[in-house]
Amino acid sequence: MKSIIRSLILLCVFAATFVSCETYSDPKVDYSPIYPLSGEWRVRIRNTNADTLVSKTAMYTLGTYNTSDNSTTQMWLRATSSIPTFSPSSSVVKTLKSKISCDVSGLSFSTTGIVQNLNVTTNAVVDTITITEGKVTLNSVTMPSGVMSDRISFKLKKSKSPGVTYLIDGYRRTRWNEDETFITFK
Repeated sequence: MKSIIRSLILLCVFAATFVSCETYSDPKVDYSPIYPLSGEWRVRIRNTNADTLVSKTAMYTLGTYNTSDNSTTQMWLRATSSIPTFSPSSSVVKTLKSKISCDVSGLSFSTTGIVQNLNVTTNAVVDTITITEGKVTLNSVTMPSGVMSDRISFKLKKSKSPGVTYLIDGYRRTRWNEDETFITFK
């Protein structure tokens, strides 16, 4: 009787092994129509006229994401953390949110004269922005965690800061703890 029970247990273990070893294919990942331009980015801001960082210790968070109609020629650019107003006379912190043109195959984006701030009482344009030389470079930043990340860079001009150009560059956010405060990259 013991040998029958032992044989049945052994048979069940072998059967469970073969049944549980079924392999599945990798799940299908649905990307945004503007991927790899879409993502969350950690950036630094440089005043190119003075060749200085707006903040030597701060990194800002930007998000790029698709429009509601899933356009492949437009995307949203939004500051998801507070950024300076870029105005030397003001220390007030504001946000950036603009719908801009993009070229997914060329990994580039730009816009000209987009209204950034509008006075809703008077319907007067308070500020406009122009973005040039926007690009994403894949796998071009080595992070402290050891992974490769994508790079984003673009030039920004604001009508409230005439003659001043800001270079905004950074990397795709990895969410690894050691990468969150990473400032020094080439």
